[in-house]
Amino acid sequence: MDHVISYDLARGLHIIAVMAWVAGLLIMPRYFVQITASQPGGELEAAMLKSAAMLRRIILTPALILAWAFGIFLFATYIVGDWERPLSDILEGVPTWFWVKLVFVLGLSGYQGFLSVEGRKLAQGERRHSEKFWRLMGEVPFLVAIVVILLATTEPWPR
Repeated sequence: MDHVISYDLARGLHIIAVMAWVAGLLIMPRYFVQITASQPGGELEAAMLKSAAMLRRIILTPALILAWAFGIFLFATYIVGDWERPLSDILEGVPTWFWVKLVFVLGLSGYQGFLSVEGRKLAQGERRHSEKFWRLMGEVPFLVAIVVILLATTEPWPR
């Protein structure tokens, strides 16, 4: 049987999508720092709001979709040999580290949703958070990425 995409290609594309996604998540709060520090209605605010919207539209959303799509594909190929067994048995065989990683990835997805909502509020002139808050929030994706990468590469809990 010919495959449209190999496991190794899917894994590489997943890693590329995740890199783009995390890069965007690291950049977005920096834009929010600049927006928060800028003069309301000024040129800098307008430029940063435009940049943030483009980042969300061109990088963050497509990267999130691709990271999830390739991740689901990789998970499906991981368990493909088990399709004859009941789903509960298949899921029981999935390593614990994977479920922990999934929780962190869901958290990053929620974090992106939070940034999207906050970006819209900033675009409406609402400045609910300080520059310090946005600087701190800019560290979140990096810390989560460290945990996710270490879980995926060390596979600490087999089952």
